[in-house]
This record gives sequence, structure tokens and C-alpha cells, in this order.
Amino acid sequence: MTTYARARSEGAAVEVDMELRSVNGRYCDVQVRLPRWLLPFEDRVRKRVQAALGRGRVDVTVQVGGAALAGPEFVPNTGLVQAYLRAAGALAEECGLAGGLELRDVLGILKDAVEAREAEPDAEAAWPVVAEALERLLAEAQEAARREGEALKADLDLRLDRVEAWLEAIDRRRRDHLRAAQEALRERVERHLAETRLDPARIAQEAAFLADRLDITEEVVRARSHLAQFRELLASDEPVGRRLDFLLQELFREVNTMASKSADAEISRLVVDIKGEQEKMREQVQNLV
Repeated sequence: MTTYARARSEGAAVEVDMELRSVNGRYCDVQVRLPRWLLPFEDRVRKRVQAALGRGRVDVTVQVGGAALAGPEFVPNTGLVQAYLRAAGALAEECGLAGGLELRDVLGILKDAVEAREAEPDAEAAWPVVAEALERLLAEAQEAARREGEALKADLDLRLDRVEAWLEAIDRRRRDHLRAAQEALRERVERHLAETRLDPARIAQEAAFLADRLDITEEVVRARSHLAQFRELLASDEPVGRRLDFLLQELFREVNTMASKSADAEISRLVVDIKGEQEKMREQVQNLV
């Protein structure tokens, strides 16, 4: 699941624009990009994002503009100019030179007489505006994640309906297949009885063994239970991603056993359908918290 959000907040001297991009992840890894003068707040921003989102790989970019960042400040390099004037005066006196220096002369000769420095706003004064933009950003990100989560749940509901229908088809086929296998065994026994004497107790034992080997009732019951739990968790507002993934793994084991025990082509085909849908569902639940 990918989440994108933007937010803006304006103060008296600063304007803050924020952007958030998040992709699904097991842990919460937050990268924050701030102007240099706001770096003291990097950890504060990161912890707030982690508290709000909980998981995922999250990139937050903060851009600041406004009057406080209108342009560089020009600062006179007084020490340099004074040193230059003293040296020029000494040279004029020593060499008997006439004339004086004007401001334009100094500025023309000394390139560093005035220094340009980037303006750095008061970080503490700007923080309330940054914090407001951050809260708006997180609210939008949470709403976007909620909408996508609802869409994922709706998709999982449809897939769950398909799996339940296939499981019911397996259950119907299970009963027919078991009866057919028992009937085939009865016919074989009758043929053998016509040719030789067989111990009735042994015949009953073999019939019971066959029924037990082919019967997948327990697997069907457990699979139904997993699907019922899945649907219940899906309707919950709690974090359920890992539990849903576990139930899908258990479902995979049950349907695999059904295919191997039943030795029936139709049941095996239905199991393949369920496993294909189960794999798609596992991909989806990775995006749920």
C-alpha cells in the first residue's frame, strides 16, 4: 500500500509546505528532510510521524518560504575596511600622497567589504507553523490510508466469498467421492467373494481404513473455522494484518491435505483454485496494519 499526502501552513513570517510518501513495511522507518536551520526538530518530527502511522517506510519533506527567508542579509565587514584604511593612511603619509578614499573606492577595491549571509529565521518561532503543517499532513495521510484500507477489505471480502464457495463445493464432492469409493470397494469385495473366501472382519477393517484415509471432514471443518475467523477479523478496527496472514497459511495447509488425502481430480482442481486465491489474499493482507 502506498500513501501520499501534502499539507501547507502559513505564519506571520514563514510558509511551510510538507509532503509525505509512504510504502508498506513491517517496521516504521521514517526519513525526514528539513532545511538546515530546522534540523534541531528532526527527531521531534520523526517521533510524531512514527506515533501517528505506526509502520511503513515513510519519507517526509519540509520546505519553508516566506518573509523570513526573502533573501540574504548584507553585513559590513567593518574590521576588514578599518584595517585597509589604516594601511592606506600609513602609505599616504609615508609616501607623501595626497587625496582621500571615498566609499565607492573602498567598495570597488575590497570585494569583501560587505558580506552576503543567508538569513536564518528563528527556529523556535517557526516551530508552531511547522507543527501545524505536520498535523495536517498526518491527518491527510491517515485518511488516505483508511480509504485504501477500506478498498482492500472490500476486495478481500469478495475473494473470501469465492474461497467459501469453493470449500462448499469440496464438501459436497467429499461426500459423493467417499460414497463412490466405498461402493467401488464393495463391488471388488463381491467379486472376490465369488472366487474365494475372505474374512468378513478383514473386509470391514479395510473398508474402515479406506473411509478414514479418504475422509477430509476434519480438514473441511478447520478450513471453515479459519475462514470464519478471517471474516470476523476483517470487520474489526484493530490491527489484524499478521493474524490474517497466519490464518491464510493455516488454510493453505488444510486444503493441501484435502487434495493429497482425497486423491480426487475434482477436489484437486478446487484446491488449486483456492490456493491461487489464497496467494492473492496474502499479498493484500501485507498492506493491512
